[in-house]
Amino acid sequence: MFHLRLLFALVLLVCPWVYSYGQLHFAGVHGERGYAAMRGNFRWDLDNGLVLTPSGGYYRMSDSEEDEQGAMLKGALMAEYELTDFLTAVAGASYVPKNLGFQNVGYGAGLRYVLCYRCGIFKNPFVGVYAGQTRYKIDRDLHGNELENRFKTVATELSLLLGTQMGRFALQTQYDKVIKYNNKPPQDITSNWTQIPFMTAVVQGFVSDVAAVRLAYRTRWITPYAVYSRYKYLVNSDHTVSVAAGLALHLGLTTVSGGVEIFEQNREENRKTYFFMSATTEF
Repeated sequence: MFHLRLLFALVLLVCPWVYSYGQLHFAGVHGERGYAAMRGNFRWDLDNGLVLTPSGGYYRMSDSEEDEQGAMLKGALMAEYELTDFLTAVAGASYVPKNLGFQNVGYGAGLRYVLCYRCGIFKNPFVGVYAGQTRYKIDRDLHGNELENRFKTVATELSLLLGTQMGRFALQTQYDKVIKYNNKPPQDITSNWTQIPFMTAVVQGFVSDVAAVRLAYRTRWITPYAVYSRYKYLVNSDHTVSVAAGLALHLGLTTVSGGVEIFEQNREENRKTYFFMSATTEF
């Protein structure tokens, strides 16, 4: 019932703007032992060079009564402003309210530059850079035990984005790097919200770097796509791989999609499989 209440709240959030030009998107995912996550955002184009995107999400680790009450929430707002036809400034902030001993706030800004409208087979190739910080406050270890002293750290992060269209193909890549943790997290403390690019499911743990690529093939009615990501946890010297595959169906101004996400598929004891569905409508 919790995720239904969150869905209702997100609908109320975006209802005042549905008559403006924009794009409304919802995505949900379910996995083993009752894992569930949900996201929603509204991309609101003010038609004056400014685009606002409020978003919200939640996840729970299982369907037990304890985890239902302890679901983690996240709210965010991103603003984009078109400086020129090719250059866009981006800024955003996010907040995870305290629950189960975890809390964090993030903020950052960056630029996105379109290299050209068309360069040979490439259409609208772009490059983007985004820098920011996430501030963590943690009162429990990864086993749920109360810490004697609250753990605090600030992660300084840098993201590089590249993308282009090549005929019917659309390619997106993203590289995230934590430049520095001002207070290095010990092994018995974890992050409550870690997002892998192009994935819907939320994972836990402090990461040092993430590289991800998404390739899609657009037709009039359907768009199959695949995602590959490689990331490294701070407490583990080995890189971990996650993959995803899905199919989007285009119905006028609405697109519905579904697929599967697999995390750590090369480590059978840690492997996690999630199934997701999403819907996007343009106004």
